[in-house]
Amino acid sequence: MQYFVYTLDHIYTDQTHTDSKRLGYFSDLKELEEVKAKAIRLSGFKMFPESFMIRKYILDKVNCKDGFTEVIGEIGRDYPESGDEVDATIVSVKELGLESVFCLSHIYTIHTHLDDERCIGLFSSYENAHNVMNELKDKSGFKDFPDNFILEEVVLNAMHWTTGFYWED
Repeated sequence: MQYFVYTLDHIYTDQTHTDSKRLGYFSDLKELEEVKAKAIRLSGFKMFPESFMIRKYILDKVNCKDGFTEVIGEIGRDYPESGDEVDATIVSVKELGLESVFCLSHIYTIHTHLDDERCIGLFSSYENAHNVMNELKDKSGFKDFPDNFILEEVVLNAMHWTTGFYWED
């Protein structure tokens, strides 16, 4: 059986740039909505209340499994426009009773103010994520920056961005 994780992001574009903040990873839509309700009262977020995005990502799915050859994203980051396609056969990780998942990404600096960052996937265990990381180290693009993987455990159903942000009109 396949499982998915909800994410809550805040992505807004003003006159000068696009900015993205990941507020958390969730197994439960109710928990996600509670975090969103808290965030919408914080500075910055309340200026762009329509910019919250809920997405679903399939657990243990590997993105960029063949490597990469070019810079991606508007500002060098991979901000997918939508999450994974999830049908009725794919259920929330809530069914697994997980308290955390493992996020694997890769980032390198293009120049002083620009990084190229890819989200490789969310994984059910450290071992799964670590094995994928080792496999990707020999792939195009990744092999040029083999030490630039970020593997972190993230707690589910918790607010990961707890402050507002400064926004000037």
